[in-house]
Amino acid sequence: MKARRRFSGSSSRVRFSGSERSQAHARWYRTVAEQYDHLYDSGRVTKAYPFLHDLFRRRGPVLDVLDVACGTFALDLPLLRRGYRITGRDASAEMLRIARRQLMGSGRSADLGQADMRTLGLDREFDAILCLGTAFNYLAKAIDIRRALRGFRRHVRKDGLLVLDLTNFDAWIRNPQNARAEVDYRAPDGTRIAVFGFNEQDLTRSIHLARFLTVVQTGRGIDLRFDEAPLRIWTKDSLTTALQGNGFKPVEWWGDLRLGARYDRRRSPRLVSVSTRAEH
Repeated sequence: MKARRRFSGSSSRVRFSGSERSQAHARWYRTVAEQYDHLYDSGRVTKAYPFLHDLFRRRGPVLDVLDVACGTFALDLPLLRRGYRITGRDASAEMLRIARRQLMGSGRSADLGQADMRTLGLDREFDAILCLGTAFNYLAKAIDIRRALRGFRRHVRKDGLLVLDLTNFDAWIRNPQNARAEVDYRAPDGTRIAVFGFNEQDLTRSIHLARFLTVVQTGRGIDLRFDEAPLRIWTKDSLTTALQGNGFKPVEWWGDLRLGARYDRRRSPRLVSVSTRAEH
C-alpha cells in the first residue's frame, strides 16, 4: 500500500518533475527561458560584443552572420544595431519566443527560426558562424559532432569564420566545482529561481555529466526539476583535431568572449576557438 502524502496547512505547494536524459536540455531551457538572461553573467553581452566586433573587423570582411544557438538573441542584438545582418537559429521554441519579443522591442529585423544545429539547411553561405554559450558541448556523440561541423562548413563562405565558445573543462577539472549553488535569482515580479549543480566527469569517455536541480518559486507554488545531460569535454588539442578533420583551420584561441582574454588552459573559464573554412 502506498503511503499517503501529508501536507501541513502552512506548507508551500511543491511539484517534483524530471526528464529523460535526451530531453533534459530542451526542458530545462523551457523552464528558465523567461528569466534566462538574468541568471548568469550579467556582463556577458557587454563583454562579447566588443570581442566579436573586433574579431570581425580583423578577420573580415564580415557582414552576414549565422548564430546557430541564438537563444534569447541577447548577444546578437548589439551586432544587429551595429549593422551586421544576423540570422538566428535555436532548438528551443521558448528561447525563440523571448528572442522575437526582444527583437520586436529593438525596432530591428532579423531572420529567426527553430532549427537543430546538426541539420541546418539554409541553402546559403555566411561570412561568419557563431556557436556560443556551451551549446557545442551538448553534442556529446561523435556522429552529432561530425554532422554539426560539416553543416557549419556548408554554411560558411571560403575563408569565413567559425567561432565556438565552450566550457574550459581543463580548468574545471583542476579546480572541481561539481557540487554548488549556481544561481539564486529573484525576478522583479517575485519569481525566485535557484539552480544547484551536482556534476561528475567520466574522463575515459570525455564526458561531463551535468546534473542540475532547478527550483522555481512563484507565490506559494514551488516547482522542483531534476535534469541530467551529457556534455562533451573538449581540450584545445582534441578540438583542433575535430576542426581540422571537418574542413576548418583554427587561427585564434581565447579564454573568454572578452577582449584580451588570452587562453590559459589551467585558469580560463572558456575555450573559445576561431577557425576559418579551409579548402580540401
